[in-house]
Amino acid sequence: MAPPKKATASPTPGPSSGPGGRNLVGDALYAWATENYDPGYVFSQQELLSAPVIPNADVTVLLPTVDYLVRKSLFRLHDRAGGAIGWELIDLEVAKNYSGLSRNEAIVLQVIEGAKNSGIWTKQIQTKTNIHQNTVEKVYKALESRNLIKQMKSVAHPQRKMYISASLIPSEDATGGSWFSEGVLDQGLIDTISDVIEAYVSKSSWQEVTLEEHEETSLGQKRRRPSDGFEEHGNDKLKLAKTIDGQNKTKPVKQHGPSKAYKPFEPGHSRYPTLRDITRYLLESKITATALPQNAIAQLLQVMIYDDRLFTLSRVAQASEVADNFDNNTVTMYRCFKTPLDLMEQRSIAKRKMHNDEKTRIAAYRLEELEALGPGGASEVPCMRCPVFDICGEGGPVNAVTCTYFTKWYDNLEQADQEKEAKEKRIKERDKPLVDKGKGKAQELPMANKDRGPGIEVELEEVDPL
Repeated sequence: MAPPKKATASPTPGPSSGPGGRNLVGDALYAWATENYDPGYVFSQQELLSAPVIPNADVTVLLPTVDYLVRKSLFRLHDRAGGAIGWELIDLEVAKNYSGLSRNEAIVLQVIEGAKNSGIWTKQIQTKTNIHQNTVEKVYKALESRNLIKQMKSVAHPQRKMYISASLIPSEDATGGSWFSEGVLDQGLIDTISDVIEAYVSKSSWQEVTLEEHEETSLGQKRRRPSDGFEEHGNDKLKLAKTIDGQNKTKPVKQHGPSKAYKPFEPGHSRYPTLRDITRYLLESKITATALPQNAIAQLLQVMIYDDRLFTLSRVAQASEVADNFDNNTVTMYRCFKTPLDLMEQRSIAKRKMHNDEKTRIAAYRLEELEALGPGGASEVPCMRCPVFDICGEGGPVNAVTCTYFTKWYDNLEQADQEKEAKEKRIKERDKPLVDKGKGKAQELPMANKDRGPGIEVELEEVDPL
């Protein structure tokens, strides 16, 4: 389908040729084409004959005119549906790239430009152009020296030598997107950006309170701090306030900082960060030299969800927002499992793991192992790491009856029991022939000195049970 035509302003054609080898009709035809059509449009012969600059739609005037434009690289021969020949309109700046090129160089450049931002493999170039390998290698060097083409790396085919037009940026399918550098996954960039996102989301996921306020607003499950304080030994630090089952709910507070803790927001809180908030924060922070696109950040957020660093909630989209889910008109929000103090302790452990002192490193690795193990088997219950544990109660907006996390955990537990029973059943069926065989004949046992001696068969009598 032809693109919408622009306002027509037909130039007045002059003579068919002029001094200096210029074709005035050809120049007029190109001016008419660029005024009425966009670059890339493929004309048929009838469309060009209908142009007002071709006198009397004379084909004998058209043919040398389009030949002139093809030689100037302003038109390019193109196949049309049904096997007919067409002429593709080329942008003037692109046509300048072909000025002074040899025939082989023009052919190779045309093939590379035809691949657009996907790039093209050198083997495919040689197949399409049918130019000898030694010749085409010289062509690559000539085009690269004129800054018309450049090499590119493909994530899907890292061993292939590929080229792309120098004015284009490779597509994400070829480069892997923002998280790849020269075809290699940039793990350092991913770690840095994910840490920044986790810290930002964590600050927006928890409200900061003093230790006393945190105890006063608790639901009676925490052990109260005595008025005269806990007994201290050695370093003057506050001990942890614990629930009756031993689950830590308040992190230790450093001596030089104020006594503070974090608790979750009330149910219905709707100011957790969204994808647009996180993208805006990264853009304003200027962590990277170039701005990260929103779709790349969305990919990283999905990975962080799989890694149990973040989880999602939904709320109704406001009038000024674009919904993430158009069916439900909802926006996705992100929350962090860990409080800012948790993340500070995590970074502290990471630094101690790189310490020069061996004992410090060993202690840090041991602490990390203990953190991974948790307080015990009961820690697998979702309640032990639920971010709204403090406001969960019978009859409230958050309770065990309507908890989706508890239901999912229980279903997984039941499925695991079923898989275990099925596995034990398969083992019994597998070993059943050996058990039946042992009822009628004793198995030979190897001697300690690996000398079996003569084989002895012993017939056993079946005795009826009493």
